Amino acid sequence: MVLMTIVTACFNLVKNVLRIFIYFVLPRPAIVDPQANRARDSRLTEKFIQNFEEKYGNVRPDFFRESYSQALERAKNDYRFLMVILEADEHDDTAKFNKETLTSNDLISYLRDNEILVWAGNVRDPEAFQASVTLQATTFPFVAIIVLQAPHGSPGSSPKMTVVDRIEDDLSVHKCWLLHPQGLLSSDFLIARLTMQTHRYGPGLQRFRMDREERESARQIREQQDYAYLASLQADQEKERKAHEIAELKRLEQERARKEAEARQRFLENREKWRRWCLSKLPDEPSRDEKDVTRLSFKLANGERVVRRFRADDTIETIYIFVDTYHLREAATASVVPQPPKDYTHKYDFLLVSPFPRTVYCADESKTIKEERSFWPSANLIVEVMSDENEGDDDE
Repeated sequence: MVLMTIVTACFNLVKNVLRIFIYFVLPRPAIVDPQANRARDSRLTEKFIQNFEEKYGNVRPDFFRESYSQALERAKNDYRFLMVILEADEHDDTAKFNKETLTSNDLISYLRDNEILVWAGNVRDPEAFQASVTLQATTFPFVAIIVLQAPHGSPGSSPKMTVVDRIEDDLSVHKCWLLHPQGLLSSDFLIARLTMQTHRYGPGLQRFRMDREERESARQIREQQDYAYLASLQADQEKERKAHEIAELKRLEQERARKEAEARQRFLENREKWRRWCLSKLPDEPSRDEKDVTRLSFKLANGERVVRRFRADDTIETIYIFVDTYHLREAATASVVPQPPKDYTHKYDFLLVSPFPRTVYCADESKTIKEERSFWPSANLIVEVMSDENEGDDDE
């Protein structure tokens, strides 16, 4: 028995040395693109799973379908146990292990219930072979249990994926056959080893998960606070924008009202200047003895009755000027305007109307009084005031 152990150990040693020599010394096609490497390794993993299903059926663990490096990354990010299975076609126990152990419903249920990630590969493939070297696999089938662990003695160091158990059918541990007569890699034995490691290292993973949940919760709280702050800031900005908009509209309205008031004031001032200028040009009233004179009686808008004589050669507009400047008769001599205001066109805000029959006479500077027969030798006229809504339009 001792001799057999020594021979087996020497054989395994030579085999591992040759494997390492072949991997590192013999030339292999280099793929320098990491993405291409991952894509190649994922395809080989898929091929392994397809071959397994063709030989042993679909009852199997839920193998991770991407590369070994991606399986390590997924297990690390998800805080899960990773079970790595490495096989070699030439090993006699491979078929039995696949057919009996990996298709065991008890093992499949255990892996699923405990959310253990499973990756499997054949050492003839580059990545699986590299994994066998890294994990120091000496016989096959080989099983490694890997879990995220904080380095011992380095409190501030980042946790790393660590091999916590290595399971292989090796004569050096044949004493375990007494406890597991079906073999070291039987489903019961794997479940027992997995249970032992999950009890030992599961609480550590749970702490990692709780720490992540706390970080995630803190991150969400910060995001919510940031969102609330941004929402409040946006609300304040919107309120400020609306207040500025209202203030701007108010300013524009005040500016418009100011301009309208200024325009109205300029209009009134120009109209008054025009009236004073016209008053100075208004012909004197003819005497009673003068010939070719008509006598016109006006009823003003305020109800006052006014009578004045006009010459036959006076124009119709002269009558309008008289009525328009009548309110200035007392101050005429004190405030005469020498010339009409610039950029101003006067519009009369009243009409001269004859009541029976109703006739409207427009201000006509080319038509004389004697040409209007209804004005001769006398006439009664009513002053009708028009709306002044459009007053000042011409002045803007």
